[in-house]
Amino acid sequence: MIGDIMSVSRLRMATDGQGVSTLVAFFDCPLQCKYCINNSCHEGKDFLSPTPRAAYKPEELLEVLEKDEIYYLMTGGGVVFGGGEPLLQSAFIHDVCQLMDSRWAKRIETSLNVPWRCVEPLLEDMDEWIIDIKDMDRFIYEKYTGVNNEKVMQNLFKIKDAVPVERLHIRIPNIPRFNTKEDVAKSVEWIKDVLGVEPEVFDYYALPHTVKEPDWMHDDDEDEEE
Repeated sequence: MIGDIMSVSRLRMATDGQGVSTLVAFFDCPLQCKYCINNSCHEGKDFLSPTPRAAYKPEELLEVLEKDEIYYLMTGGGVVFGGGEPLLQSAFIHDVCQLMDSRWAKRIETSLNVPWRCVEPLLEDMDEWIIDIKDMDRFIYEKYTGVNNEKVMQNLFKIKDAVPVERLHIRIPNIPRFNTKEDVAKSVEWIKDVLGVEPEVFDYYALPHTVKEPDWMHDDDEDEEE
């Protein structure tokens, strides 16, 4: 089993849960988010891409992770699998988790927009599921990510029955030019009612040159002009 890894970022603090962590970021993602901060994850498909590829066997990745074991144990930290979309390589991640010290925290950052067969191998492995759902509104979600959220909805219903609620960390962003505080409030209410989880709400800060109002936001204006 080989992992197609974009980067391994060590000694991270206050960004991926409690304690000192190592972020393992994977290539590939089903989404095309307008303000993606790791857009190079898509470049992995192009062999001429400037983004270097790193192929690890589980044992090779473990050697890197073990370098910071003392920090994990002292702070309650551990390893975070992100990307890209890490669940696309869940079989590899499962193999890595089987080799890891059980005292290390194991977390995953995911959009959950994958087939359930990609989620299932890790249900028993992860101590925390950090799920960024973008927005529960199908229209807003698709306009921002380029794909629909049907898999996200299906997986949320399944994961609530398979994972203890205390292991679920749902994140809902306020996305400039795409959703509003009212939209975010509706998403929060849905998550609380259906999953019994108090979600984290936060703001995206898009770089000025990347901010462009989507065409659909002007539809009403055009109708009024007509």
